[in-house]
Amino acid sequence: MANNLMLNVFGFPAANRDLTVEVRDPITSDVVRTARPFLDGTVRLPGIDPGAYELAILHPNLALPVVRRPIRILPSGDTRVSVVIDPSQFRNTPIEDIPDANLGPVRDTVTSIGETALPLAHKQAGEAIRSDDWNAMAGAVHDLASAVAELTRLVSPTGHDHPELVAKFDEMSRNFDQLVNTLSASMTELQRQIQAQRFRRQIDDLVAVGGLDAATSGQMYTLVGNLETNVTDSPLVYGRRARDVGQQLTAAVAQVLETQPALSDTPAVGALAQSTDLLRTQQATTYTSEIEFHRRTDRTLGAGGLAAFRAVN
Repeated sequence: MANNLMLNVFGFPAANRDLTVEVRDPITSDVVRTARPFLDGTVRLPGIDPGAYELAILHPNLALPVVRRPIRILPSGDTRVSVVIDPSQFRNTPIEDIPDANLGPVRDTVTSIGETALPLAHKQAGEAIRSDDWNAMAGAVHDLASAVAELTRLVSPTGHDHPELVAKFDEMSRNFDQLVNTLSASMTELQRQIQAQRFRRQIDDLVAVGGLDAATSGQMYTLVGNLETNVTDSPLVYGRRARDVGQQLTAAVAQVLETQPALSDTPAVGALAQSTDLLRTQQATTYTSEIEFHRRTDRTLGAGGLAAFRAVN
């Protein structure tokens, strides 16, 4: 029986009018339902079968979803979900318009200094310097020094700092860091899915070669399912889960070899053993270090993960 999803979007009402809500199949990423929320952030998506889905909220000005999270539609009654969007994702503050400095008074002062000092420039050799001339020259130098000091204050703030540019650069840096973090998380999750598909393909090969019973193969597939369940967790949590799965898969393969020793020389067992050995060494605590771990795994195992996707699709 299909049910309804009642969604409330909070956090930044100004963006509600341009948002698009999508409910996607978590495996194929096909869009099951789509709708646009009202200005108050409420939206109703009817006719969704019970089960696990992925909720994505999109905005035309952003390349990546504003919100992306797993949800579950309940088998009875309406499913109510509330999400909070981060207003900082929409921040694009223009550079502050600071009025141009008025240099007219400085220009007038320098001009008057030149006019004052010009008559003193016609002294002849041996002619006495009168006190009035000396005082006029000293006053002109003083006025010129004051004008230069005022000019430096008007044209460039102390330390050559431009607060409006510094604020804009800081905002751009925060936005870029957020984009990099989002892309790193998305890339890591994709690599985790490739990793799980690689294990499924290798278990398929082992089942085909060894003729494993449903209980043994089901245990291995369940362990791979644990990886897929934690695909959106932090690197620290996922790494702990990956090491546990690697240990349990190694034990499961060892049990198979106890009953069928001849399988130890088959490529299927060798490939699965190599993958589980790498999985047990995963110690990544950040998205950057985990992406590097997956790259190292791809270099060791080749394009097995991508081949698994081609086989599945």
